[in-house]
Amino acid sequence: METAMQIRIRRWIGAGLTATIAAAAMVQVTACAKPESATTQPAGQETNVKVYVYNKQGQVVGPVESARVVKSDEEWKKVLTPEQFKISRGKGTERPFCGNLLDNHQEGTYVCVGCGLPLYGSDAKFTSGTGWPSFFKPVGDGNIKYETDDTHGMVRTEIMCARCDGHLGHVFDDGPAPTGKRHCVNSESLKFVAKADLAKLADPAAEKPAAPATQPAAK
Repeated sequence: METAMQIRIRRWIGAGLTATIAAAAMVQVTACAKPESATTQPAGQETNVKVYVYNKQGQVVGPVESARVVKSDEEWKKVLTPEQFKISRGKGTERPFCGNLLDNHQEGTYVCVGCGLPLYGSDAKFTSGTGWPSFFKPVGDGNIKYETDDTHGMVRTEIMCARCDGHLGHVFDDGPAPTGKRHCVNSESLKFVAKADLAKLADPAAEKPAAPATQPAAK
């Protein structure tokens, strides 16, 4: 028969084992919990951005306040092709001299493939010989977001769509006058809208009271 001391020891061991199992279960639940949706607004990031957009007359107006576009990867995959997603959301790079917009010489505007924000006018496009569409200025400087990129063993300035953070490419200081800048952009990050169709880019934000359209000094 067990002594009183043996009974107490057995009860203590049983209680400790139960607590250990409960703690392990809590860890398991936490580890398997699904992360919050990527559509949640990132901490510290403004919900609106000030950008230049087109009105119903096909004219650039701004800057106006426009809501940021935030989607989860799964939502982006529904509206982008695999190659567009790889480059604009995954910060990839298309092969040089292969982009479908490299040799496009029509008049019009190049917009973000993700959210349709006007980014570059055809009048700012030039032949750089690098193998990617190149521009010396954006439609409006507020439409482009700049961040330092120190990947691949070098330091460059990444350019992104200011409204949806879509990766565009990089900007360099070897462009033509008057800016001296070369925005080196992936074709897959852009869509081209011909001059005759610019009114189709009319943004609701353009109908709100805004400052007169002026072109700021572009980077």
